[in-house]
Amino acid sequence: MENASKALIIAGAIIISIMVISLAVLVFNRMGGEAKEQANMDEEQIAAFNSKLTPYLGRQSGSQVNALIQYVISANNSAVSSRDATKAITITFPITSGNNTIQVITDASTGGMSVNYGSTGIKKVTTGANSYYDVAGEYDSNGLLTTITVTNTTSTPTTP
Repeated sequence: MENASKALIIAGAIIISIMVISLAVLVFNRMGGEAKEQANMDEEQIAAFNSKLTPYLGRQSGSQVNALIQYVISANNSAVSSRDATKAITITFPITSGNNTIQVITDASTGGMSVNYGSTGIKKVTTGANSYYDVAGEYDSNGLLTTITVTNTTSTPTTP
């Protein structure tokens, strides 16, 4: 009788051990899959992401640049809420003084993310009859548009 009860205790311990190991493997696979999914956007996802930004590249009016800035702010807020830094965009645009860069900041010590609006907090450029801007983009090694630079120009855009 004593041997039977010991055998049941051993069998129960083995079943619990198998369940704990299975749970650990399941959690590990899910975490690894999410990290891999975030790190490796496929070509279609990259093309879809870039397609929303590429129409703004080139010579643009102030209102078009302001629309781009608002889109970047929205995209960065989405990247922060989904905790996906791969979809963060940095944009630098001309203002009179101070830091004029909007970007996502990641705090390595806490793992938190936030959108930084620069030292001035200005979220648009001045528009006017002769306010045109050259908009250039930089791509990462995967072809994802990650950095946009806006510079002043006084010449009017050329019509195709």
